[in-house]
Amino acid sequence: MHRKIVTIIIASLLLAGSAGCASKGLVREKYPEEFYRVPKLLPDGPQKNNPKFVVIGDNQAGWRGKEKFVRKKNWATWKMAIIPFYQLYLIGNGIVGGVNWWRHAPDYGKKERLMVRDAIYAEAKRSKVDFILNVGDIAAHDGRRPSHWKMFLQENKEKHPLLEEVPYLPTAGNHDRTNDEIYGLPNYRAIFDYPRFYVVDFPDAALFVTDSNFILDQEQEVDDDTQDALFEKWFVSDVTSGEPAWLERELRARKNVFKIVAFHHSILSFGEHNSDWTNPSCGRNLGEKRKRLIELFQREGVQLVFSGHDHFYQHIVIGSAGDKSGENEVIHLVVSSGGGAPIREVSERVVEECHQRYNEQVVSCQLVNVAEVHHYCLAEVSTENLTVETFAVTGDPEQPIRLLEKFQLERAQIAGREGSR
Repeated sequence: MHRKIVTIIIASLLLAGSAGCASKGLVREKYPEEFYRVPKLLPDGPQKNNPKFVVIGDNQAGWRGKEKFVRKKNWATWKMAIIPFYQLYLIGNGIVGGVNWWRHAPDYGKKERLMVRDAIYAEAKRSKVDFILNVGDIAAHDGRRPSHWKMFLQENKEKHPLLEEVPYLPTAGNHDRTNDEIYGLPNYRAIFDYPRFYVVDFPDAALFVTDSNFILDQEQEVDDDTQDALFEKWFVSDVTSGEPAWLERELRARKNVFKIVAFHHSILSFGEHNSDWTNPSCGRNLGEKRKRLIELFQREGVQLVFSGHDHFYQHIVIGSAGDKSGENEVIHLVVSSGGGAPIREVSERVVEECHQRYNEQVVSCQLVNVAEVHHYCLAEVSTENLTVETFAVTGDPEQPIRLLEKFQLERAQIAGREGSR
């Protein structure tokens, strides 16, 4: 048995050496423009009609070694007792996964990514959506590496017509590495004809797309002083500056009934990323910045924030739906991050701890729904309401999608709160 394991290790290492590593570089130097450039199909300027759109996030690849070897649930299974050589299967996954991790070649989750892609493409055609909003983590794992963008482009453009037929609006995620100005940001700009911050206007709504990597710098690519300056330039200004930040200015300038913000890092998380906003390695004074963001959203009438990052579905309500005082604007925080990346588990203990901590230290909130499933959201704006439906993607040919949740924001309720402010 040990001889077989050694043989597998040697063979894997030889294979890795011959295959090479996924190196950093520029997509424009590696591939032709017709391959890497995603067409900008949505017309510039204010849109004539209210939108119907799909929301997905976190369609990046996973790591076989982590998902099929490291996780405890792989070992605590009945298969260990009744299937001969099951340990060898796990060890083999660990070896292959370890080699691919060393090569910077993510190697897990293709079946799930294509399953979700096919589901949203079918939804786009069935519902005649105006666009797909991706809330971040679009590259396979590291936006500095051209081969990681190649995976996304092959699966959604070269071998499938999604990106050629449906307008695709990107939001930068941490894996897209837009804080890296040598490779990450140039690659993002080469692929998408959208800036890091932009607004799309509709008759009764406005969509504000932002890059939250300026706030939560998980890779420590920006120093703290620069982070603070970028936060005050793009999100919420200092009270003494006299000059509003980009998001403050854009929100204030819109009188649209429905204001929707796209923001990769979830402002409140009930998963493993709940500690990001208190982690000093991600940035300075993050707790205070989060409070200032929430206050901005409440002050300027943001009703809906779409985020990703957590690898499951989550719906949180800030404020009380029955509050008519206008003192606390109701905000729906929707985490749509089941776009194909490995789904993460949600711990009841962590949920309870987060709920208590948020309500005591951050803001009054309620967890409405959480689901460990691949999924997407379908949002529709009309003159009178904004409707969000969330569908689990099942992989079952007879029932490929299943409704998880549906909620609606009414124009009359929003107008009533605005009138009382």
